[in-house]
Amino acid sequence: MTGKELLPIEAWKGILMTKLKPSSEKLTAAELRAAFESLNERLDQLEADIAALREGLATAANQTQDKPLGETIIFEATSLILSYDDDGRPVYKVKGGQYQKFGVRVWPEVLPLLKVDPDTLKPGPNPVKMRVMAIMGEHGPRKVIGLSE
Repeated sequence: MTGKELLPIEAWKGILMTKLKPSSEKLTAAELRAAFESLNERLDQLEADIAALREGLATAANQTQDKPLGETIIFEATSLILSYDDDGRPVYKVKGGQYQKFGVRVWPEVLPLLKVDPDTLKPGPNPVKMRVMAIMGEHGPRKVIGLSE
């Protein structure tokens, strides 16, 4: 590379189109060589950019999670949400702490461990105050497994 500032591909298209002569005139070898060198420099820069992006993605993918897969976390739940899936079955989530936005799934068989009677819940958020334990999955907490002692 020559150290010159590289232009976007659209700019090169314009430059090449203005340098190209009508079909009755021929391109000189020097003009063709200059256009080829310019495009080759741009290709080298694009390849370097792609390599840097791949390296960054590989680094991000290899970063460890806050908690390894299968470990448990404890957080304060402030609401228990009751909703229904497409088949009409109840779906439960608790929200609180750093999981306020999306919540953590609570399976129906875990509700008695949380000392919650599902018949007393109304659809939508139900205020609660409890420390719950959840097991970590690949992308964060997978499910609530009980109360924290």
